[in-house]
Amino acid sequence: MQEVRVWRTFGFFPFAVYFSTLRRSTHDLTTPDTQSIPEAQQMPTYIPGPTKRAETCKVTFAGVNKTVECKPHTNLRDLALEHDIPMYNGLAKYTNCQGHGLCGTCTVEVTPQQHLTEKGALENLRFIQLKGNLRLACQTEVTGDVVVTKHRGHFGTRGYDVGIKLDEVKRLYQDEEWTVAQIAEHFQCPPAKIVNVLERSKVEFRRPGSVA
Repeated sequence: MQEVRVWRTFGFFPFAVYFSTLRRSTHDLTTPDTQSIPEAQQMPTYIPGPTKRAETCKVTFAGVNKTVECKPHTNLRDLALEHDIPMYNGLAKYTNCQGHGLCGTCTVEVTPQQHLTEKGALENLRFIQLKGNLRLACQTEVTGDVVVTKHRGHFGTRGYDVGIKLDEVKRLYQDEEWTVAQIAEHFQCPPAKIVNVLERSKVEFRRPGSVA
């Protein structure tokens, strides 16, 4: 009986001492001693937040001389129709694909391109039609201030000129040593047009019979 009383009295004591020591050592590991760390090496307490983006975008429709504001990533076609701004010419007002990117009749010129979302698959398939700054309004979202121009014709591309400058093409080909494919991608036009520009400028190609 005496041994039982001793165990009941002192038997739990080693465990209490063990857990007390473990808790104190864990606290020492998780709580750094900032007094022993030099001030220059201590972590700053202020963490800067993300850069604040523009809250509104100004979209100017040159054809009707009207400017409207919208939130970033607003669909260009939806914005125009919401403010009764025409996006279609002629019969395309009634025969368009209702914004599914299939008919190509909502084509508009938009500048600058940096304030738009990148072209998707449906626009890339129309690389011949969508040259230069032309975009499908139904597949384009606005991310900054832009100017929108609707041209003539069924698709809205008649009268649009990419504006390829001869001196710029010569400089890129001769001085910068760009290939014809790179220049065509830069101006968003077929490579054959760049070849014609170089031939009219009497530029000597790098390899005889080659347009590289």
